[in-house]
Amino acid sequence: MAPGNFKRHSLAMTLGRRVRNVGRMAQIINVFARHGFWGFIRESRLDRWLTPDQFRTAEAQSSAEKRGDRDLSLPERLRISFEELGPAFVKLGQVLAVREDLLSEDYLSELRKLHTQVEPLPYAVIRQRLEEELGPERLADFVEISEQPLAAGSIAQVHTAKLATGEDVVIKVQRPNIRKQIETDLQLIGTLATLLEKYVPELRSIRLSTMADELSRAMSSELDFIREAGSTTKFAANFRNVPYVVIPEVYWAFTTQHVLTLTYLRGTSPWDKAEIQRLGLNPVLLVEQGLEMFLKMVFVDGLYHGDLHPGNLLVLPENRVGVLDFGLVVRISKFTREHLAGLLVALVAEDFERMVQHFVELSEPSPDFDLERFQHDIANSVAPFVGLRLKAIRSGGLLFDLAKIAAQHGVPMPQELIMFIKTLVQFESIGLHLNPDFDIISTCEKFTAQIVKDLYSPENLRDQAIVIGRDAAALLRHAPLQMRRLLKAALDGDLRVQVDSESVDALGDVFDRSSARLALSLLAAGLFIAGAILARDTDGRAMLGVPVPALVALLTAAGASFLVLVSILRKRSLF
Repeated sequence: MAPGNFKRHSLAMTLGRRVRNVGRMAQIINVFARHGFWGFIRESRLDRWLTPDQFRTAEAQSSAEKRGDRDLSLPERLRISFEELGPAFVKLGQVLAVREDLLSEDYLSELRKLHTQVEPLPYAVIRQRLEEELGPERLADFVEISEQPLAAGSIAQVHTAKLATGEDVVIKVQRPNIRKQIETDLQLIGTLATLLEKYVPELRSIRLSTMADELSRAMSSELDFIREAGSTTKFAANFRNVPYVVIPEVYWAFTTQHVLTLTYLRGTSPWDKAEIQRLGLNPVLLVEQGLEMFLKMVFVDGLYHGDLHPGNLLVLPENRVGVLDFGLVVRISKFTREHLAGLLVALVAEDFERMVQHFVELSEPSPDFDLERFQHDIANSVAPFVGLRLKAIRSGGLLFDLAKIAAQHGVPMPQELIMFIKTLVQFESIGLHLNPDFDIISTCEKFTAQIVKDLYSPENLRDQAIVIGRDAAALLRHAPLQMRRLLKAALDGDLRVQVDSESVDALGDVFDRSSARLALSLLAAGLFIAGAILARDTDGRAMLGVPVPALVALLTAAGASFLVLVSILRKRSLF
């Protein structure tokens, strides 16, 4: 294609995409207006996306006389709007349905009714899709494919099948053209979130734009079956040595970006208590093993199933647990794992102050955050449960209550942590259904205590010291170069410093504190390096598996680092 033609083609595609986006935004606004949200649309200035004719139509349809759902509540009308707008909005509603920290119960209960079950596609469409993705030769390796779907969702449809080699499998087939529709809607949801945050101040604390970004990442993963297949394989490897967990095998020869072929797991729903008892399985053991499986995902692997509801769990013979649908997985950093484990341990120990610290570390507090008031409200929320037996407390609900208080104080929890709490609540519900004496926190306590012990073992501390030592050495190595650049900029007259006259009096104190912190930080870095080097000496006297000189150096460095950290967090002088 000639350069001029290529530019015209790209411009036409861009304009076409923008026109489609504007047209789709008008449809979205029209749906919300028709269900009674016209005032909200005007307040957030979304009506500016409409042409004069579209504006008049939407305004006319928004009147109570025209609307057919005027007798429904606002949460009901919101749920109906999401269902009418399609998969991306249904998924948004499902994400909001677990945010007990942000929404009232009437909205939560209504949004929980959202589902992705839709009218199944005809088998002829599925067959054509399989031929396009797999080709005639690979498709011929299936001796049987069920024409009736096992499940039909808004994104994909699942059919059972049998391979020529005898294996029973399931084929997950993505609906044609669904990707383009969802990607357009995700872009527009991001735009909606930005506008709502800008023009509706009471929604800013919810951080809708962050939620929209997380939704976009999650749905992009669900649309890529190669990524889902990779996640399934990764989880299978993580649980290779855990006999009571079964992960489906991926058949890569019959998997593409839009088709996923897996082992067909036949089992019983964890809600079917009568069938579990009839099979002679142990419900107490099943729940404990299922919960330990989830905690291993979070605290050991740092990669957990983001949608671990009862529909994605199966009870298998020999008290095994099967896990399905790895379209949504969540990675969790070591830093987050440490504070999450600390939060659960603090909850068991009724240590409110430490719970608050972990909540703050796990989020991004707003500028006007009041730590003392937050501590007070957390303590008041937990106080009624002090002294009660753990099994008398709905621990998952309590964690959601604490997250709600955090959001009210401008410390909303990230989505992945809310998903963690949601999954705990799911396991608590299943556990209490199968065993009235089930105590989720006691099980968590056993697991997190071991995790905390491992996190602060001498071997782990030594490894961290070596990493910190390397970073400190790199900082010291590059510091002279940065200083030379700074001095050169000053000598050449290129250095510009803008000073607020009101802050000049305090500038000297700031430099004094900064110098003290820098000096103590460099001392701590040096001690970490020395400790890391001394830790390799195995001939001398040792304590906790670490040579005494190395242990002294590391502990002193840790103390110095702690002093610097405390002074920074409290914004007070170091000495």
